[in-house]
Amino acid sequence: MPINPTTGLHEEHHEYYRIPLVHQRNVNALRLNGQRKAVHTVPLGNGMTLDFYSSFAAEDELLVLFHGANSERSHFYPRFERVQSIKTKTDAFMSFADPSMRIGVQEDMLLSWYLGGPDFDPMDPIFKVIRRALGRTGSKHVAFIGGSGGGFAALRASAMWSGSLAYIQDPQTVLANYIPRVVAKYFNVMWPGWSGPSLLNAFPERFDMVRHYRNRMPQNFVYYAQNSSDTTHVDGHYRPFAEAHGMGAKRGLNPTGNRYFALFDGEVSGHGKITASEFDHHFNEAMAFWRSNR
Repeated sequence: MPINPTTGLHEEHHEYYRIPLVHQRNVNALRLNGQRKAVHTVPLGNGMTLDFYSSFAAEDELLVLFHGANSERSHFYPRFERVQSIKTKTDAFMSFADPSMRIGVQEDMLLSWYLGGPDFDPMDPIFKVIRRALGRTGSKHVAFIGGSGGGFAALRASAMWSGSLAYIQDPQTVLANYIPRVVAKYFNVMWPGWSGPSLLNAFPERFDMVRHYRNRMPQNFVYYAQNSSDTTHVDGHYRPFAEAHGMGAKRGLNPTGNRYFALFDGEVSGHGKITASEFDHHFNEAMAFWRSNR
């Protein structure tokens, strides 16, 4: 593989995205100055890698994207969410694959919410990368974006980053309220020998964003877009999160002005069916809400 003379890192050509694939040495020695657009792979140990698509340009805001579940027919790693649509909106963004899935690919684990296991939290290396990326782009503000399982990850990440935005679509907010077999598979693969139900109850900051936000009241912003026809997520995830923020009407701006609840009648019924035009509409609304209140 050729070596980039600027970074000293090995690079090859990414066949799908048609940009360089950069092989980083480790997460503590990142070199992000070699390419404006690239896919990066970072060894984490124990067979895991942190992989991300990056587009770096001087922008005031850096967007960070998380993906949802793989499907049984399309089960792969790494996966980068919404690259094609976001690159029409900004030149400063990153799309992360969930490194937990590196293990789950062999175990038929389709979703792991960027939660890792007992000795590994993916948000730790992800935040290291973001901080280095901010030095490259000069961005002062960070927005986390995700739908479904990626929406849970965006909520959790944003709670850790003061002043940030979580723009989420049909997310999970309480893992205990999601499909039992999917949750059980995650715990069986990533937490073998541990009690999943006990962990769900003991660590809300990791597994329950309703309790976490209600108890800690993180100083971030949330724009929550939820398709009203996705009744399972309305009842089990949207409504509890809205109620935790004093939302009796279940839509609109919460009393403290930092959470916006957009319950909408989607063009397509069901979970995760937000159309491109609906995503763009709510993206624009979310960014305007964030910019006017931060």
